[in-house]
Amino acid sequence: MWSKAPPPTKEESIRIELAKTGPCMACLALLEQQLLEAELVVYGCDYNHAKSGNRRRGHFFGFALCVWHHRRIPMEGNTFASMRQIYGPSLMDGSRTFHETYGSDDDLIAQQTYINELRSWEDEQATVRCFTECEDDL
Repeated sequence: MWSKAPPPTKEESIRIELAKTGPCMACLALLEQQLLEAELVVYGCDYNHAKSGNRRRGHFFGFALCVWHHRRIPMEGNTFASMRQIYGPSLMDGSRTFHETYGSDDDLIAQQTYINELRSWEDEQATVRCFTECEDDL
């Protein structure tokens, strides 16, 4: 999407890429509420920039949403009705309904920050394990 906003900084770009390759924040909210099975949480997402007064708050203020939760596009083999039954409302169903179901933008931004921190730590630990295992082979 075209925007007049400045391009993301390096830190913001890292946040966005981590979010886009990770889980959908709305799916995780449903999982936390025990309304969705863990294997149904969608990975590989759009990055939703939060707004205030219909203006983007900035690149840092966003979170991952699957195509259903972001743009109401049903996943392959599913109808709108089945998607709504399994995954709940989309942001396209209205902001109020969406936020009543999954939390405020600030809640979802905080959740995204936490998930990104966990994923970064796990990647760091995997790198350390690999380095240690490779060092033992030498």
